[in-house]
Amino acid sequence: MEIDDIESLRCNETKKQEENTKQLFQICMEGRWDEVVEIYNKDKRTHTERITRSGGDSALHLAVTDGQEDVVSQLVELIVRENKEALRIQNKRKNTALHLAASMGTNNMVRVIAHADPSLVSVRNVDGETPLFLAAFHGRKEAFMILHFVSLQLGTPINYSNCRRNDGDTILHSTIASDNFELAFQIVQLYGDLVNWVNERGATPLHLLATKASAFKKSGSRLGPIETFIYHGIPVLELKFETDYYLPQSERERTIGRYPVPVNYQECMHFMTLVRKIASVGMQFGSLSFSLLEETTYFWKII
Repeated sequence: MEIDDIESLRCNETKKQEENTKQLFQICMEGRWDEVVEIYNKDKRTHTERITRSGGDSALHLAVTDGQEDVVSQLVELIVRENKEALRIQNKRKNTALHLAASMGTNNMVRVIAHADPSLVSVRNVDGETPLFLAAFHGRKEAFMILHFVSLQLGTPINYSNCRRNDGDTILHSTIASDNFELAFQIVQLYGDLVNWVNERGATPLHLLATKASAFKKSGSRLGPIETFIYHGIPVLELKFETDYYLPQSERERTIGRYPVPVNYQECMHFMTLVRKIASVGMQFGSLSFSLLEETTYFWKII
């Protein structure tokens, strides 16, 4: 075969590939996600194609951004079947699909992608941010907890470097700066050494916390009578260290009767059952039995 013929074939192949890329982009933009899954199934080359010119996103990036949980699950399954390295495809800002899912807090997507390749938790974008960092930065507590515990599956010690970006800010700096103290509490439990880390400005997380006078009950803030009354009337929930977010769905569910119920709905189910009992007993006897009162007392204790 002549050299000119080889070049011609290459040129034709390139043009065909560009046309396929444009077509895939158009299908994504029109929301024809079933067709996207079909294309991924037929042509594994599409797994690594960046189909947007401005951002360099893949079809998986776009599916995540569009909130297509079922589609993302299918695409990830197809990618892993061929070569899971395609999950590491980064756009022009070097964000993987997991970066986007973590930023959005779409927990099912985070779980699916991270479990497919736990090492993705440590991939950095142009700002040196990992998916773990972005989950904390955007206040996505459950996504953060999922990523933390998925990273432990690698069998290595806790990787503190995942918690810091290029400007020196850590996940603890970020959560305190945005007044997300609930997530900051969880971070301190998991990454205690971060309380002493400084950013490029020489500030520790405690320095940032000290600037937020309103975060302290007796802060010396100058509030008027009405503001003071409201301030002291705000209920404060006791923070607890949470660990159940990392568990697979099957392990986070318990069975009540014949129906699997997520843990966070169990007390609600218990309460509704209790209400039905109260109504039933009330109609029949006009009063509650001692055992029912004990159950009521127990319920209010656990919540």
